[in-house]
Amino acid sequence: MKRFVIVLAAVVASLGCSAAEMDDTPIKAEALPSAAKSFLKSTFPSCEVLYATKDIDFSEVEYTVGLACGFVIEFNGKGAWKDIDGKGKPLPESVIPEAIRKSIEQRFPGTIATDIAKERGGYEIKLNSGLEVKFSHSGDIIEIDD
Repeated sequence: MKRFVIVLAAVVASLGCSAAEMDDTPIKAEALPSAAKSFLKSTFPSCEVLYATKDIDFSEVEYTVGLACGFVIEFNGKGAWKDIDGKGKPLPESVIPEAIRKSIEQRFPGTIATDIAKERGGYEIKLNSGLEVKFSHSGDIIEIDD
């Protein structure tokens, strides 16, 4: 009987974990949070949504959207963007804070930002030169990684 209870507890625990972790479930673009839909419409007005997924990891929800123009955007559960990957293409200027844009132009002339991620305390930007640069919110360089 004791063995049965242990096995039953293990089965229930595994079912609970699988229900709490739903990886990359395909969804329709209409099911995205309104903030995400608004961002896509204003920032990428001519790009069609190729796919959208919803990822539930315990209490955290994330969305990933792939666009026909090649960009992949990750959103948090409220629809605020977390990461924009241009897959080698230049990012729209509107997603890079002005202080960071100016810093890139001054410190890394001739390069373009191809990926941006929001991080605690600032942003991480990938440049087409291969550099990854962490910036504070005010545009100060925190770290450079090649």
